[in-house]
Amino acid sequence: MIEVQFFIAFVLAFATINLAIKLGKALYD
Repeated sequence: MIEVQFFIAFVLAFATINLAIKLGKALYD
């Protein structure tokens, strides 16, 4: 179960970073 929680945390972190990059590019343009 620990692996599943780690995987979910990794996916959430990746999605958050990806969203931040998209917002940053949108504001930078």
